[in-house]
Amino acid sequence: MAKSSPLMSLLGGRGHDAFDPEAWSLLFSEARRAGLLARLAAILRLDEVGLPERLQKQVKASLIEAAAFQRDVLRELEHVQQALQGLGVPVLLLKGAAYVRLNLPAARGRIFSDIDIVVAKESLAQAEASLMLGGWLTGKLDPYDQRYYREWSHEVPPMTHRRRGTTIDLHHALVMPTCRIRVDSGKMIREAVPVDGSAFWWRLQDEDMVLHAASHLMFNSEFERGLRDIWDIDLLFRDFASRSASFPERLFERAREVGLGEVIREALRLARALLGTPVPENLLPGDAKMATRLVARAVYSRHRQTRPAGQWLADMLLVSREMYLRLPNHLLLTHLAHKASLGFTGTTPHKAI
Repeated sequence: MAKSSPLMSLLGGRGHDAFDPEAWSLLFSEARRAGLLARLAAILRLDEVGLPERLQKQVKASLIEAAAFQRDVLRELEHVQQALQGLGVPVLLLKGAAYVRLNLPAARGRIFSDIDIVVAKESLAQAEASLMLGGWLTGKLDPYDQRYYREWSHEVPPMTHRRRGTTIDLHHALVMPTCRIRVDSGKMIREAVPVDGSAFWWRLQDEDMVLHAASHLMFNSEFERGLRDIWDIDLLFRDFASRSASFPERLFERAREVGLGEVIREALRLARALLGTPVPENLLPGDAKMATRLVARAVYSRHRQTRPAGQWLADMLLVSREMYLRLPNHLLLTHLAHKASLGFTGTTPHKAI
């Protein structure tokens, strides 16, 4: 039987007063496995009662690492701006880079591997060429993956800088054009707003930032960082709701406008169950759907001592669901045939949103 999870207990608001040294060690191991050590450090204090001295040192080191990471992200955004400045079009920041640039609570301790940006589709080829001139290059892909990205996807292949090793995901939309879920991502992009009055950097509206995070969680099947994603949703919701009492109602209204009503309901149902996100009861009627229950199992602790029974099965079912959602039948058959020919190895980071 799996052990009780100190990490899930802490995130669920059940406190840590009763943690013994073993529980504290397990907590840090779980956080490290989930990619949340720096974010955990951001909410702990060095003088916490019961926190072993050796873990205090880990907290301090993680805080230093997180601060350095944010400085690196902001510096990298300056390089991206320099490369794309000549386009003369808005460049939209997504996810972690947006959180850092806006200094949101969701940025604290958040470590991520790439910078996600969006430009209008008509500017995509020029943006890609400009980034190549700036030193970002795409890796070698087989002809099928090239076709996947160029004809069906909402982004070009990931671009990695030849010297700094930083990666950019260049999007022209928030969802794959082939996705079975009809999402009006064009509306979300068109109604984006400037960052701090900038004519260059733009970002999604508050409601759309939460919707994008929720969509990434619910349409995804790679849950190594699933707990981080649901924590993003919790932090974004709490922050925006604290600024405006009407935010929860506006969020659900916006979700209905762009086709994400069910997605935001299920994502926030999960966030409330796991993290205590203060979502008004009347906005979450009914019971959780089967897919939501699978996601709940998949985003739980991934540590070998605390992961729930059957998590592997939830992962497998959600992989199948993701493939079904992102591709219509004729393309799904093509995709499955290609993967079968490779023995389902060498998977690429194809994402539904």
